[in-house]
Amino acid sequence: MKSLISLLMTIAIFHASAEAKLLDKISAIIDDNIITLSQINRVNKSLAIKKNVAPMIYDKTSYTSEEVLNISINKFLIRTKLTELGYSITDDQVEAQIKSNEKRLNVDRKALMVFLKQQGSTFDEYFETLREAIEYSYFINRVVSPTISVSEQDVKNTYFKNNIKDSRLNFKYTLIDYSIGKDVQPKLEKGQMEEVVKQYRINSVLPESFSTLTSANLDEITEEGIAPELKNLLKHTDEGAASAAITLNGQHHIFYVAKKDLVESEAFTKQKDKIRDDLFEVAVKNEAAVWFDRERNKHYIKISL
Repeated sequence: MKSLISLLMTIAIFHASAEAKLLDKISAIIDDNIITLSQINRVNKSLAIKKNVAPMIYDKTSYTSEEVLNISINKFLIRTKLTELGYSITDDQVEAQIKSNEKRLNVDRKALMVFLKQQGSTFDEYFETLREAIEYSYFINRVVSPTISVSEQDVKNTYFKNNIKDSRLNFKYTLIDYSIGKDVQPKLEKGQMEEVVKQYRINSVLPESFSTLTSANLDEITEEGIAPELKNLLKHTDEGAASAAITLNGQHHIFYVAKKDLVESEAFTKQKDKIRDDLFEVAVKNEAAVWFDRERNKHYIKISL
């Protein structure tokens, strides 16, 4: 009788286990970590608190299952990388951050628990999401940010593009004027002179048909008195770039914009820090995405969503 009862219990346990696996399908395996379907579904159900705690990770109003799965895989990639670098976010560190948040918001643990319940979340979920946020911050600061540089030229070019329709903007330029007589080159093919100047700036070599091309440095050029078509051309040319070809007074010209500044730069001064921050944020996202793609090749990942 005992043997029969034992056998029945074993069968029952087996069926319960099999049913649990069917109900909680394995959606992905990354190295020795398993991501289940219920974990993915739970993220969307507790998205409000995740957006509150880790807005740098959960920055959309909704996610597909595939997107949540990618976030989960990235979490393990980050955790592995931080371990390699000697960083491991412990429970004590997370708890310390929670206490710091409570003090900053002037709430106690009981009030926090009530808030989490209202948001349809639990303390454990809050705890692990905060760990995820701390790990992501470490990852960005230690792995991604050191590879990114936003130059003053990038900031200026972005400002100019954002305000290109503002008629109040007056520019001052330092230019290199590359020119050749129209009598030497009566008709230019599309992009022909642009390519000649590009190669000449690289290797100082000119093709025979452009052997009479000359260059001249033009400093402190303002928009006053220059031809309207040239003014418009230069306004749409970034600092550090060459303009398209333009014909003026019997000469074909290309202008390399060595420097481009506003005559009145107060507006730029007020906005440049925010522009730099915005450019840096975009660069971080792009570089992180490249890093995740590259890093996946170093790990065993099987997806069955």
